[in-house]
Amino acid sequence: MDDIPNVDDNFDRFTSSDVHYSELMRFLSESHSMRETAKSSMKQSLFAASGAFAGSFIGGPVGGLVGGIAGSVIGFIKSDDYDGAIVILTRLEGERKQRLMKEVFMILKTAGATYQRIDDVTAFRDSLYNFAEQEHVRNGIWNACLNSARS
Repeated sequence: MDDIPNVDDNFDRFTSSDVHYSELMRFLSESHSMRETAKSSMKQSLFAASGAFAGSFIGGPVGGLVGGIAGSVIGFIKSDDYDGAIVILTRLEGERKQRLMKEVFMILKTAGATYQRIDDVTAFRDSLYNFAEQEHVRNGIWNACLNSARS
C-alpha cells in the first residue's frame, strides 16, 4: 500500500465545493447510465396503471380505485425512486453534502481517478461520465447518494 499516495487531504478541499456539488447533481439528472440504474420508476407507473385497469375492469370505479392503490403499492415495493432521490440530494446541506462528496471522490479515486482528474469542474464532470461507465462505480455513486438521502 506504500505505492499509493494518500490524497485524501487533497480531495477534502473539494468536498465543500458547491461548484463540484452542482456538477454532481447535473450528472445525476442528465447521465443516461445513471438513469439506467433507476429505470424502475417506469415500472412503478406501469404497475399502478395495470392495477387500476384490471381493478376497474373487474369491479368498476371502486375496483379501479382499489386496483390502482394495490398496483401503486406493488410498484413502490419493486421500484427505486430516482427523481425523488435527486430532489432530496439537491437539498442536502453542510456535513451531509460534504460526506456525499467525499464518498463520491473516494469512489472515483478507487476507480482510478487522480487528484488532477478532478481538480477543476470540467475534469470532475469528465471523470464522472467516464468512470460511471463501469457498473461498480455507477452503483457506488448511486448507493452513496441513497445513503446521503436517508441519513
